[in-house]
Order: sequence, then structure tokens, then C-alpha cells
Amino acid sequence: MKTRLAIFVLTLLLLPFAGFWLSDTQWYPLTTDTLAAIANPPATLLTTLMMTGYILLINHTSSLLTGNNPLKLQRAYMLWMAAAGAILVWLLVYLNLYVANWTTQPENQVLQLLLYTPLFATLAPAVLSTRTLLGSLPGALKQLSRGIALPALKGETLIFSMTAIIVTGLLGGAVWPDQLFWLLWLSPLLLLVTLQLLWHESTIFDGLASGNWGRVVFACLSGIIVTNFVIFAYQTNGGIIKIDLPNLLFAQLGFAIFGMLCLQLGDVIAENWRGKQRGEMFRQKKIFPIPIVVKKN
Repeated sequence: MKTRLAIFVLTLLLLPFAGFWLSDTQWYPLTTDTLAAIANPPATLLTTLMMTGYILLINHTSSLLTGNNPLKLQRAYMLWMAAAGAILVWLLVYLNLYVANWTTQPENQVLQLLLYTPLFATLAPAVLSTRTLLGSLPGALKQLSRGIALPALKGETLIFSMTAIIVTGLLGGAVWPDQLFWLLWLSPLLLLVTLQLLWHESTIFDGLASGNWGRVVFACLSGIIVTNFVIFAYQTNGGIIKIDLPNLLFAQLGFAIFGMLCLQLGDVIAENWRGKQRGEMFRQKKIFPIPIVVKKN
């Protein structure tokens, strides 16, 4: 798990920079003279509080529907997801430097780190909690498990194809941001899926071969719901967000990809709790300390 996550982080950091360096281009111009480029601490803090309340509300609703509260039953897992999710969003902020699809705030990085990290930490748990709630709706999973089955490609063919797309997206997105920005944002999801395939682990798309679309559809819907709620909360509290895309539909598609990325990341993190630990597998059984004497009648 740790090796895959380290490769994931280093690849996202190095490949776009390599493409940018090899192309000998200038940094993509960022808009710094608008209100959206000015940090708004009150709006950020209030949005963080609203996201925390959103997570609590969603988990309480899931508890009413199913009798189980994921936030209580999987507290350690959710804390890990909060930390991993914060790092993930910061990586996406880094990728945005190459394509500038939303306005960034270039000044006072220390304040931004302290201000935005708690907010970013709420996004992945919110997506997973929303997906759990959607999955608990009566009949929803059953209906989505009867979808169209997609043909499964062979492992090596799929890995080589996805690797080529990832390299093109991360390198080309930094060189031609106007043309390949969409492929750049798709690359993190494909990268994590490819790493799972290389380690012979499951991916969120495995169910598609049998017609089960539940995980993918709920992940997309969760990403769209959570990210739109964050934007709504931030703007309601006085913040300004400027998104620079050819069509607003691209933003919703990006939110759906973010939902799938959070779910796939959640599967990787969950491997830490899967099965027995290595030490327990090879631990010898203890001898019962009290001798047992059996008498024949």
C-alpha cells in the first residue's frame, strides 16, 4: 500500500514538471488580480465547519437507514482517509498550476497550508460517506447490478494502454494545457487504477465486467454532490471561485472523476485493515496453561 501511494505521489509531482521542463515553456499564466485570487479565511473556516456538519449529518442518516454509523464503526479508516484526501487535493492544486482551470491564490503559502488543509481533509470522507448513504437506498444497488456488462481486457494490454494515456496526460497536459487539460485531470485516476492492476489488486471498475455499475455510479454522484456543496458553501460564506473551462459540463465531469478517485484511494487505504496482519499469520499458538486430565469411566 505504502509503495503504491509513494509511486502515485511522485509520478504526479515529477511527470508534469518533466514535461514542462523538456518543452522549455513558460508557466501557464495565472490570474492574480481578481477577487478569487485573494484568500478569504472566514469563508474557508465556515466552509470547513459546514463540511464537518455535512459528514455528521450523512453518517447519522445512514445510521437511521441501516442501523450502522460508518463514522463510528470505521473511525480509524476515516481518519486515514482524511489525511490521504488532504494530500490528494493538494496534489490536484499542484496540477492546476500547469493548466490553471481555476484561480489559485499564489501568496502566503504557509497561511494557505494551515487554512485549506482542514477543509481538504473533509472532502474524501464526505465522498465516501455520501456513497455509503446512496448505496443504502432501498433497491438502488440491486437495480444498478443489472446493467450492461463491459468486455474485460487482458491485464497486460490494459496496463500498457493506460500507462501510455497517463504519460501523455501528465506530460502533454503541462505542455499543451489548452488541448489536453481534460486528459491531465483523468490521469490521477488512471494512475491509481494501473498501480492496483500491477499489484494484482481490485479496482472500482472490476464490477463492470459482470454488469454491476453500482460502485462507479455512486462514486460519480458522490463526487458531484460533495464538490458542488463545497462550492455552494464557500460562495454562500462570501468566498469567490473562478473556474476557467470551455464548458461548465467539464467541471461536473471533473467532480465525477474526483469521486471515483476518492473511492479508489479508499480501497487502497482499506487494505491496511484487510485480513490478518503478517505477524498474526505466523504467530504460534499458545499452549493452554492448565493441564487437562481425562479419566476413562
